[in-house]
Amino acid sequence: MNLAFYESLASVEDRWTGSRGTVPWNFYQRPELTGEYVVEADGTISLPLLGRFRVRGLPPADVEAIILPSYENLVGRKGFVNIVKIEHRPVYITGPVRNPGSFRYVDGMTVLHAVAQAGGMAAKSIEPWQSVEITRQIERLKTELADLKRLASRTEVLRAKRDSVQIASIGAPILGPDPDAQRLLDDETWQRQLITTSKDAQSSAYAKSVADAQADLDLRQARVGNYDATIRVRQDRLASIENLAKNKLVTSIELTRAQSELTESEDRKQQAVIDVESAKQRLAAAKQDVERDRIERKIEIEKSAADAERGLSTALKTTESDLEIFRSMVSSNDSAGVEFEIVRPGPNGVTVEPATEETVLQPGDLIKVH
Repeated sequence: MNLAFYESLASVEDRWTGSRGTVPWNFYQRPELTGEYVVEADGTISLPLLGRFRVRGLPPADVEAIILPSYENLVGRKGFVNIVKIEHRPVYITGPVRNPGSFRYVDGMTVLHAVAQAGGMAAKSIEPWQSVEITRQIERLKTELADLKRLASRTEVLRAKRDSVQIASIGAPILGPDPDAQRLLDDETWQRQLITTSKDAQSSAYAKSVADAQADLDLRQARVGNYDATIRVRQDRLASIENLAKNKLVTSIELTRAQSELTESEDRKQQAVIDVESAKQRLAAAKQDVERDRIERKIEIEKSAADAERGLSTALKTTESDLEIFRSMVSSNDSAGVEFEIVRPGPNGVTVEPATEETVLQPGDLIKVH
């Protein structure tokens, strides 16, 4: 299997600027660990600096899960392990087919795919142009199936995010049994989490702006109150000086100074009142930014989910149509009354099961055609 190791490095600038579309976490590949590893006869793989792990019979998500803690402990930070490629055991086909033998296993492979890989049934001859068309149709179906899996995973993740529910496994009616389903879901979830983290940072910046604007407003309103208290004191002082001036106990200079001080306090209060109104406007604008951000995030997830659902529906219809074409191409060259059996090795020994053209294969299966 081919393993890719990544480690995350946080960018403080990216994390706090809150710019739209910025991903606050960067993942860097560790080339000294990334590479191809062979599953040994005892079912284990040996990873440099990490140790030996038993992986035989485990799905890719479980393999990644058992390796990740050791890797994160080694690098001392959050990491990411991805199985880039797995070479499965081949499937085998015997019986009246044109080219019996072994064939490379691909995810979602069925008996019909294996028969097509073997050149179809040998009861009737296939013209060269028919073989070319069948091969083209197989490659087209492989590509469509891979796209369908990715779209199904993305749709499931976006639906769960939109509806605020737990992510379910990919529906069997769409893909059938698929060992890569959880890995695809995990990949899509991780990619969506990067987007969400970036948007959360921006939302936090908007919320901080509201808090700062509210604190500024409270401070300016407190200043207005202080000026009111100062004005009352200076009004009382001016009244006292005016009485003294009438009795010629103080000079006109003292009276003028008291009047000037009162006027100055009243002017400062007026400016403070204007500053309060400006602070209220800034607070209202900050709250509007928060509400606009909330609406934009809601619209974005709803639109993304709707686009994914439409894409999935279109891809499903296209795949079903091409699959029908493929069936007609193969069945036109097959013998009537064909029966299939699958010889499948398992932990409790070998089992023999009847099969149909639509039966999904597993690595190592032997198909007997009768």
